[in-house]
Amino acid sequence: MKIRNLIIITAALCAIIVAFTFIQERSYSIQAIDTELFLKEDGTIHVKETIHYSFNGTWNGITREIPLRGSQAIQNLNVSADGAYVGSCEVEKENNIQNIKVYLYSDPRLTKPITDQRVNVTFEYNAINVLRFYNDITELHYKIIGEGWKVPIGQVNTRIHLPRKDGVKYWLNPPYYVKDSKWRGNTLEVTADTIPAGQFFEVEMVIPKEYFAANPANGTIINQDALAIIEGKQEKYQEELAFKNILYSLTGILLLIASFTPLLIYLKYGREPKIDYRADYEHEIPYDDPPAVVNAIYTSKVFKGVGEPDMNGFKATIMDLINRNYLKVETRTKGKTKRVFLKINKEKGLEDFEMYVMRFLRRFKKGDLIELDEIPKKLSKKRHARYFKDVYDKWKNSIKTKFLNKEKIGRIFINKGAKYMKVFGFIGVALAIIVAFLTIQDPLARLPFFASILLAITSIIAILLPEDIPGHWTREGREHIEKWKNFKKYLKDFSLIKEYPPESVEIWNKYLVYATALGIADNVIKAMKFQLPQQELEENDMYVFHDYGGYALLSSALATGMSTATEIEFDETVGDTGDIGDIGGGDMGGGGDAF
Repeated sequence: MKIRNLIIITAALCAIIVAFTFIQERSYSIQAIDTELFLKEDGTIHVKETIHYSFNGTWNGITREIPLRGSQAIQNLNVSADGAYVGSCEVEKENNIQNIKVYLYSDPRLTKPITDQRVNVTFEYNAINVLRFYNDITELHYKIIGEGWKVPIGQVNTRIHLPRKDGVKYWLNPPYYVKDSKWRGNTLEVTADTIPAGQFFEVEMVIPKEYFAANPANGTIINQDALAIIEGKQEKYQEELAFKNILYSLTGILLLIASFTPLLIYLKYGREPKIDYRADYEHEIPYDDPPAVVNAIYTSKVFKGVGEPDMNGFKATIMDLINRNYLKVETRTKGKTKRVFLKINKEKGLEDFEMYVMRFLRRFKKGDLIELDEIPKKLSKKRHARYFKDVYDKWKNSIKTKFLNKEKIGRIFINKGAKYMKVFGFIGVALAIIVAFLTIQDPLARLPFFASILLAITSIIAILLPEDIPGHWTREGREHIEKWKNFKKYLKDFSLIKEYPPESVEIWNKYLVYATALGIADNVIKAMKFQLPQQELEENDMYVFHDYGGYALLSSALATGMSTATEIEFDETVGDTGDIGDIGGGDMGGGGDAF
């Protein structure tokens, strides 16, 4: 299972790296699109559209998709390019979409595809039956940029040429993209900022009918009045935008305020009480608590709450059993190979949680000895890993039942702030995801979108915070935690141990047990090597257990067992053109890509 998963993960990582490298080597952008619309008397719109590409890597060409409605059509299409040579041009209509595929080359013989160059591609054609002729006005409803573009458009420059400008009304939607719009003679010039991929930009224009032929052959004639409807639609759209702007602003502000909730929780529930204790370190064990209890209470981590023992506590229990002579350490040397074993010496008088540890070790007993180097192999198998996880959970529950029930924990630690922090975190993440999903595509919603990202970050931090940050210790608990912190400081500081060494080997051993519970056993082992005579070390089961690799084997075995058990649990747990178009309903538009 582990080898199979490792192969799958490795293959996936390689695929991701290759894909990422490919993407980095091969990309393109569109700096600008220049569009010119010439409105003719017969209803024809002559379109000239120049797309400014910048290619990185090697590409074969580009595509352009133009949606058509009803009797709309494209005639007299011509494609040219500046910066490349145009090869073949494939044009086909499918599902009312005019698909244009243009092959581009970097040489006049059309043998080499384009590579790392800027290319300006111009499409020129006549759009038929796009202008609508109502009883009262003529309407141009044209998507300058459609939703089908795969990359953002850096800038949009549009020029609409009319017979005359008098009596003409126009609207540019969405208006927040518009950088500038002005009349130059009878030509409307519009400049728009970056249009994100998947978004649209359109113009809707009402024009006096007398500017065109009485019976335009290339326009759509509709027996209906439209001016009042169009003006009402545009007015409603502007009101909706204003409402959305207010709503987005309020939402963004509320999300920003909510992002500071963890700070408020900490200030109310996380500040520690003042105590009289002022020592810089403790060179003696502060309290006679079982090592696993010290591990449970005084080593709060990201995924470990106050009162929750972890694997260091399990290992400390084994080390304590060795220190108290319930387990004996035996060694065998064959040539240069050293092997270390555990032997059960006695079991009478043990606490329930200690008996669970003994029960676990007994499973790996061969004769009178427990072969430590065999445990990692066995715990990589599902049956043994399940058994270990079951014993480990019972060991934790046994400790919590006797030493760490709610009443006892409540005397030293108040976790109300930690609970509130977790509730805020999960609600905040859910809310941030919802808001981000609803606003990511809307340029008008930048404030709530970025505020949702901030909220998501603070919410995740709130979930991951160790309990003792948003929660707080009682006066009794604060004094306990400070003394254990100072004792840990003493064990980690070699100069302090050298200045105030333990008075006997027995005390050294006890220190090693608590160092294991606090996750710093290596520090004490190093100090023992320098402070104790070699003969005493060789006669000391605790030191020999480390020196012969027993502790390393045990740590590796337990990590393997937990990893296998977690993997098992995961596997078991884890499937019509006559209508007046609405906003965004303009003609043409479409999009394009490169290949």
